[in-house]
Amino acid sequence: MSRIKVTRGNCPCLRADPRELATGPDGPMCTADEASCSTADLLEALPEPEAAQPGDIAVGSDGKVELRLSRLLPLYDGDFGDEFLLITSERVRRGIRLVADIPQPLHELEWKGPDTRSAFVGQLRAWRAEGRRASALWIAEDEFEHLLDDDAEGVKLGAISYFSSEFTPLSLSHYLRIITGTDYESELAVEGHLLSLLEEADALVLTTPELDTRCVFRHQETEHWFSLHGPLRFADQTVLPTGEISTLADGSGAYSRDSRMPIDGEIVFKGSPIIHRGDRTVTSEHTADTYLRLAPMEDLPVVAHVRNGYIHDFTAPIPEAKRLRDTFRALVDAEPQYRKIHEFGFGTHPGCANRLRSNFHPNERWPGIHIGLGLGGFTPFHIDLALTEVEVLLDSPTAGKVPLYQTLGLRR
Repeated sequence: MSRIKVTRGNCPCLRADPRELATGPDGPMCTADEASCSTADLLEALPEPEAAQPGDIAVGSDGKVELRLSRLLPLYDGDFGDEFLLITSERVRRGIRLVADIPQPLHELEWKGPDTRSAFVGQLRAWRAEGRRASALWIAEDEFEHLLDDDAEGVKLGAISYFSSEFTPLSLSHYLRIITGTDYESELAVEGHLLSLLEEADALVLTTPELDTRCVFRHQETEHWFSLHGPLRFADQTVLPTGEISTLADGSGAYSRDSRMPIDGEIVFKGSPIIHRGDRTVTSEHTADTYLRLAPMEDLPVVAHVRNGYIHDFTAPIPEAKRLRDTFRALVDAEPQYRKIHEFGFGTHPGCANRLRSNFHPNERWPGIHIGLGLGGFTPFHIDLALTEVEVLLDSPTAGKVPLYQTLGLRR
């Protein structure tokens, strides 16, 4: 039995307060004493993006994507319960060709924003009062908000949120390909193996031999561990796709300027940036703009110099990366809270291995690590960085330094 205890269903990119517990009519929002700069000020401080390269998910994608409900049965652990509820925003629903090939009654609800939440929760409560259990799939151009524990009882809830990136049928088809192609029992086995390896190792060593960088993460000293693995069971609510374990500097939905992750050394930032909107005051245009400024890290490396989980500087190991280095420096100068590494994540999903060159949430589930800077509700964005040039080694007192992902059978 692992001594690393994980909580399931975490969404570490936003404050986790359910709307019923939040203050104000619109729920948790960035406030002046929590975020040290506005989104506009942050973007103003960053160098202008270079000419945009075509992305894998074209904004103009048209047509419809087939949503065959029977193919979702493994996600819901082979049991939809008594009722199935599909919740979609208007444009998402227009992009779906629905095939309701399941025996359960199908109900649909149009999500029009926060005011729809009461109707959703009310329906779940009505079914619960009748002793009926339900499965729900939520796909909307909005922020996904977790249910209160009492309202999640007897419900399996999976969510695909287009709060941070634009919806297209093509992007949804990528999501569904990943979700329906997942072996959920295998995921749970990988999770168990990963936790055992982490428990046995004294630390993790992160290296990029080509650039002669080395970093040590004393993961045994962290307390807050969260898992997104395996099929949905009743009372589960998960942001899809599954396939990640992460540890945070603070508890889920909490953020402190002073907490630190025990990470020291040099980390190569090269790979996929994933930009999450902090709250509804941050526009999708702001988010896309920020992504474009960081997108050069798909091809260029920048080295982050970290002491006790705090980024002190960035350097460019090659001349072509100087502009990207300047962008990262401007980011943390404008919003110092981005100097803190808030999240360290382990992606484990083979279906996400071929990352898309877009602001695509499943990129962080790829079989490799990502780090997260900031937290929605406290900073304008939560910024995840999937790091493709970092080799993760288990520093074991008995076996020495062992490559983590090769040991897991997720060799990339």
